[in-house]
Amino acid sequence: MKKATKVFATLLVSCSLIAATACGNAGKEAGNADSQTEGKQEVKEITWYLHNQYGKEYFENDVIKPFEDQHPDIKINVTYNADPEQITKSQLAAGAGPDIITTDGTTTLRQFAKAGYLVPLDEYSKQYGWDERFIPWAYPPVTVEGSMIGLPGKYETEFVYYNKTLFEQNGWEIPTSYEELVELCKKMTEKGIIPFAFGASDYRGANEWWLSMAYNATLGPETLKKVLSGELPWNGPESTEAVQKLVDLWKNGYINDKKSHAITGEDATTLFLSGQAAMKMEGSWLLNTLSTKAGDLDWGIFPMPSWKEGVETNLPLALGIAYGINKNSKHPDAVAEFLDYVTQPEVAAKGVVAMGLQPIKNLDLKSIPDLDKHYIEVSELLDDYGKRDATGYLSWTFWPAQTRVYSYDNIEAVFLDGMDLKSYMDKMESTYQEDKASGKVYEFTE
Repeated sequence: MKKATKVFATLLVSCSLIAATACGNAGKEAGNADSQTEGKQEVKEITWYLHNQYGKEYFENDVIKPFEDQHPDIKINVTYNADPEQITKSQLAAGAGPDIITTDGTTTLRQFAKAGYLVPLDEYSKQYGWDERFIPWAYPPVTVEGSMIGLPGKYETEFVYYNKTLFEQNGWEIPTSYEELVELCKKMTEKGIIPFAFGASDYRGANEWWLSMAYNATLGPETLKKVLSGELPWNGPESTEAVQKLVDLWKNGYINDKKSHAITGEDATTLFLSGQAAMKMEGSWLLNTLSTKAGDLDWGIFPMPSWKEGVETNLPLALGIAYGINKNSKHPDAVAEFLDYVTQPEVAAKGVVAMGLQPIKNLDLKSIPDLDKHYIEVSELLDDYGKRDATGYLSWTFWPAQTRVYSYDNIEAVFLDGMDLKSYMDKMESTYQEDKASGKVYEFTE
């Protein structure tokens, strides 16, 4: 096929030359009137990799199509796959990659920026008003050395989902301390009800949800910031206490009857939906599933209580998606124009159910038709905690890359007595030092 194509192309070129010679000056006199391509706009093709789990219908119908209708000179070509971040990482290292860089959280995006793979967005920020578009806490994670290197795509927090009916039937109260939480779990277990549904057999990374919660609930934001910055060691008493309390919950059977390593996340959600489990500690992304599958189940949410006296209850935060512009993009201005469209409040509002909550100012959730009330409840809860500076740090935005991976890859070994807690914590500290040496530690600006 390649040889046949080459011959055909040669014939085309020969014919073109003959035609040009025959026409001579007549062709010149005809000028632009005879040109079929004169006046056509160049179409700028933008490549974009997205995860299979992202809201494909939302992006295709509510973002890309209307944008292309308004901008006929720009074409957005999306490729969906199971691990776009890893594919992007490999391609960027080779000097290639998609025009739009999309990462799960900002840890990887910050690494890309430090490696020189991204276009600084400060000028675009001034042009489009990005410096005023987002909720204030969303800026530091997408800022490196004082320069804006990405746009926040959505935010995530963690809290406890609970079965209101079971709570009411059994006279259970929402716990306000670690001790009350343990006592509540004990009562549930005695009734034959699993306190917390949780499964990680299909995605070991889910273990970081519990680790993040344990650190934030036990240390509180200020002390955790010291650990993340290296002022306190990861194998110190503060961190060790947090992980020990998590291990105790697991070994007592309060987290999925000591079987979380053997069931999937979907199975765990089914346990909660069927009433076999009374609670589920997970991120705000579960809102979509529960709002569509809960049926008649009366469920609610509450913040995880503090796990240590003197530590205020807080809501840990993360940016679940971040967007950047590939330094090697041929059309950075067009990419910036598209990202500006993606993060407009009216466009983002259409994607709340498909994508999750987004840290964009003036995003009026109450104006969204048929939006489940729990989305508004979470948004108001976060607004309240944000005003009180009672927000913490989830691992996939603020923890160093390898420290984060080590933590969730090996915590099950501690649960199952394959590793002692001290060895686990010592390795956390040594891994953190490796991250620090390679410049992967999050840089707090305040």
